[in-house]
This record gives sequence, C-alpha cells and structure tokens, in this order.
Amino acid sequence: MNGCLEGIRVLELGNFISGPYGAMLLADLGAEVIKIENPQGGDPFRGWDLGGDQPNFWAYNRGKKSVTLNLQTPEGKEIFLGLVKDADVIVENYRPGVTKRLGIDYESLSKLNQQLIYCSITGTGPTGPYAKRPAYDTVGQGLGGMLSLLMEARDPRPIGPNYADSLSGVFATVGVLSALVARSKTGKGQQVDTTMAGSVLAFLNAPATDALATGKIPGPYTRPMQSQTYAFSGSDGLPFAIHLSSPQKFWEGLCKSAGHPEMIDDPRFNTRPNRRKNYDELNKVFTEFFKEKPRSFWLEQLELNDVPHTTMCRTRRFTTCSNCSKTRR
Repeated sequence: MNGCLEGIRVLELGNFISGPYGAMLLADLGAEVIKIENPQGGDPFRGWDLGGDQPNFWAYNRGKKSVTLNLQTPEGKEIFLGLVKDADVIVENYRPGVTKRLGIDYESLSKLNQQLIYCSITGTGPTGPYAKRPAYDTVGQGLGGMLSLLMEARDPRPIGPNYADSLSGVFATVGVLSALVARSKTGKGQQVDTTMAGSVLAFLNAPATDALATGKIPGPYTRPMQSQTYAFSGSDGLPFAIHLSSPQKFWEGLCKSAGHPEMIDDPRFNTRPNRRKNYDELNKVFTEFFKEKPRSFWLEQLELNDVPHTTMCRTRRFTTCSNCSKTRR
C-alpha cells in the first residue's frame, strides 16, 4: 500500500532532532525526503561523541535520502536551488536569520516555486526578545512550562525525553500537512512557523488552563494527584504503576488486589475527592502493603481485579519485559 504522501518531495535542512524528526514523520507517511547535509561531517548526530553514525542519528533519519551540499558556495547553492524548483516542502531548523543570510529563506525561494511550503522550526520564533538566543530542548521545555512539571525546584535536575524537540517536530508535521491541504485548494504554498516553546505550551494545554483558572502553579505531582496515579515496588524491589482515574471500581479493585478490602470504606480514601486530598497518605499506606510480596504476585492480583496497571521495567542494571517475563542485562 502506498503512503498517503507519495509524490511529495521534501528537502530537509535539519540538524539534531526537531527538523529531522518532523521530516522523518513525513517520510513515514510516504514522502520522498532528501536530507541536505554540509560536507564537514553532516548532521552533528552522525558523529555524536563516539564518531560514525550513532543511534541518535538513526532514531530521527529513517526513510530518507541524503546529499552533501555546501550552501555557502555558488556551486552548492545552484544545485540546491535546482532541487527547490521541483520540491513541495522545505523543513529547516536553523537559527533565525541564517536562511536569509544564505539567500534560501521563504521570501527568496517562493519566487522560484510559488507552490513551495516552507516550514521553519525555532526556539521562540523569528522575532521577539529571545529570537537571537540559542535554543535547545531544555530551553524549549523551560520556556514552555514543562520543566516545572518534571523536576522539583529543591533538586533541579532536568529529566525525561527531549519533549520540546520532538513536540516541535510533531507540530511542524501538522503544519505542513495542513498547508498541503490548503495548497490543494488554492494552488499556492505558504510559510509554516513552529517553535519549541509554543509546541510545549500547546502540549501542556490542560495544566496551563488549570493554572489560569485556579491561580495555582502545577508541579511534578499535580497531575498524578488529579489522575490518581501511583507507583509502588514489590518485596523484590521491582516497580509497577497504577492509574485509578475516576471509576470507583478501580479503587475497590486496588484494595482487593492489595489484600485489604476493608480499605474500600476508609473515610480518608473512600471517595475520589478524599483520595486526592489525602494522596500522600494513601501512597504511604499502600507502599507498605506492597512491600509484603514480590511484584509478580501483585501484577497477577491487579490483573484479576481489572485495575489499570503497568510495569516500569527499569531496575538498576536489569530490564524486565512484562510481555515475556524475561530479565535481560
């Protein structure tokens, strides 16, 4: 079966994650993606620390073709402009001003190809007080409000995946797809601007709205308390997590799984508002319950009582696969 973007040609001027990830998603949908790399090593992820192509490069560049061009030379720019004439989309994540300096910005290239869709991914946009600042994933997370949801101010260590990079790649893809639909109606291309900070903020729509409505700034444990999410360890130290959400039956199932059905009517926890109010206390009580037996036992009980749960897999030097129950180094 052909991809839905078959026949669409994308030129990628991308390094690291955001641009390459967005272009890769278009390749996954069937587009022909040609990655334009500089002759001095190409995408920095090709030689990331260890030299040679690395998993970081593979992760964001599947399904692409690649050419090396020096866009600062007349020969390289001429070849690139030839490719632009037959291209449908350009995806780039240079710092604001770089493409204009090279003469390959949207204003310049749209004169060669009026149907061109030109997608730029930056930290905060082409204008504004932060436009000239360098921006990587952590900067985008911070400006978009995500760092406050991922780390404690008392122990400020950034954690987690590259949310700002990846989300801006996803939103860039949405913008490109929308522009392709618009072009099918008007016959004209357009410019698409995506920012890391804006993508993170858009992703955090619920906590941002909650903060505006209540005046309370959310933290790392705000949503777990609201969604009634908990993590525990069995007697063997292996972790697992549960997500009670709102149905009362899941709370009742948790109590039965833990071997303490009498907790169902405990006035501290018997209703969802009470469980939210006493979130930390509930966590402490059930932490002690689950220390009594190994994780495998509790997983069976949670399954038996239809409680939403999952393993967390990582355990120091070992990874346990919940699907096959095999432990690998």
